[in-house]
Amino acid sequence: MNFKRKVQIFISLFVVLLSIIFTGFYIHHENQRSDEHKQAVAKDVKDTYDLITEDIEYFYTYRAYSNLRSEDVEEAMLNRDREKLYNLTLPRYKTLREENPYLMLMQFHAPDGKSILRMHRKEVFGDDIASRRPMLQKVHKSHEIQRGFEGGIEGIAYRIVVPFIENSKYIGALEFGVDPDYIMSKLYKSNKIDTLFMLHETHMAAADVLKYPVSYNGYRFSHLGPNHVPLVEAFVKDNPDFTGRLITVGNKEYDVFQIYVQNNDHNPAGMLLCFHDVSSVYKEEMQVIVGSIFLTFLIIAVLVATLEVVFDRIMKKMNFQEEYVATILNSQKNIIVVTNGKNIIYVNNAFYDFLQYKNLDDFRKDHECICYLFETTETENYLQPEMDGMLWTEYLLAHKEMEHKARITVNGKTSIFTVDAQMMKYDRQLRYVVVFSDITQLNELATLDRLTQVANRFEFDKILEYSLSVSRRYKRPLSILLLDIDHFKHINDRFGHLVGDEVLKALSTLLRMQIRKSDVVARWGGEEFMILLPDTPLPSAIKMAEALRQRIEVNSFATVKYLTCSIGVAEFNPVEEADDLFHRADEKLYAAKNAGRNRIMA
Repeated sequence: MNFKRKVQIFISLFVVLLSIIFTGFYIHHENQRSDEHKQAVAKDVKDTYDLITEDIEYFYTYRAYSNLRSEDVEEAMLNRDREKLYNLTLPRYKTLREENPYLMLMQFHAPDGKSILRMHRKEVFGDDIASRRPMLQKVHKSHEIQRGFEGGIEGIAYRIVVPFIENSKYIGALEFGVDPDYIMSKLYKSNKIDTLFMLHETHMAAADVLKYPVSYNGYRFSHLGPNHVPLVEAFVKDNPDFTGRLITVGNKEYDVFQIYVQNNDHNPAGMLLCFHDVSSVYKEEMQVIVGSIFLTFLIIAVLVATLEVVFDRIMKKMNFQEEYVATILNSQKNIIVVTNGKNIIYVNNAFYDFLQYKNLDDFRKDHECICYLFETTETENYLQPEMDGMLWTEYLLAHKEMEHKARITVNGKTSIFTVDAQMMKYDRQLRYVVVFSDITQLNELATLDRLTQVANRFEFDKILEYSLSVSRRYKRPLSILLLDIDHFKHINDRFGHLVGDEVLKALSTLLRMQIRKSDVVARWGGEEFMILLPDTPLPSAIKMAEALRQRIEVNSFATVKYLTCSIGVAEFNPVEEADDLFHRADEKLYAAKNAGRNRIMA
């Protein structure tokens, strides 16, 4: 058996094995996830139910006290004056019904257990209702708020019974009852799961047995719609204990689980029967199994046929192409990166030489993307990982007309690159080929003053324009200092121009050491220097100028020893242009000169 045939058989068996492993793992994982999801759903339903009932209890307890403590209500209850009590509380009752149409009843009870007034059925009163209602008996006995599901004349309701005690005297109680469908509708809105409520017959009135005829194992449904009947029948069939189970109705699968509900005495009184539609889960499993089998045979067939025809050619061509591309890319001095915008896919040798990594895996241990090495400054707009809501690669392609620069520091050495990008599609995925061209030396030649090695006037103008736009956009303060060496002509005349040049270089070094990292110092011309102070209002700029003046005054300069300077200070006004700002700083500088030099003016 030749090598090619062995490879075909090996790949076929490998594909089958992988298919079995991944399909089995997927099904096992999905079953685990399904079980966890079932538990989470049941917990969410129970938590939601508890929150809903707590809200009902809080709301109607508050409303009960509002009614009971209204003017003349106590007197009407004591006198059992139904008409007066009805007229006093009717507006509130109507409002409560408007707020919640599921409010079934509002009823006032006398201490002897008789009904004083049913707001929902005014004509029925005076009956010994407490003899039929355990919750009322407990309220009359304990004088404590009672709550929970209980049957009655109006049917099954979630009831809140609030005692009325005034001056240590028990006046009676006020009861509210909410239709269970209110809770069920809230549960459906919150969890999107059909939920039915079942109350045990021991907590129902005699009339409830006739009102709720559908009964299973001692439980009766508060409401059972036509759509629910087949679900319930499938669940209770051969399931007298209501054990949670999976049922099939029509072409749908439901995971059915129950949540027991306690009464006011913390004893089981009913249950929530929840029908969770899990059809999509089982359909997905079958689709995965069928798809896996089909895909396995398809892959085997394609691989065997392909390897038979083009095995040798493909291998040779792939090796040649990889070596060809790698040779071309590695011959480039510029850094070349292939990325999807976040993760690096390929780099050339120039990348490793510059960043000092042996391979891409070592780089990935420290950095997810080269873009996270990009630096920025307060005074110039360098490329960042995200710009204008776009990834840096997308931003490059969207603004091809602009020159894009990136600033990267490695081992204390900062380099400036121009950055260009091209997009390509590979296997339905986007790839970006990004070229970083090192312009550090050219940038220094173009932007730095040759003598002093601070920014030249051209570079300062560019930086200032960017800083002014930032200041206008974000309403941030900005100031400039215009500094001039006092009697510099005398230095040149007495010591010569070479000494004068050394003074300029020494002063430039001193200024760079004294300013902040975000500040920019530039040689403005001759013996004049301009300093840009972002995020600096005028008072702070004045303090900084004075500190510079004093530092220069006490500094010992070679040959000339003593040196002073005059400084003009101006804060940017958003309504003016750069020339206006320069003009004001220049005026202040000349004012300092005319006032005797070695001073600042703002």
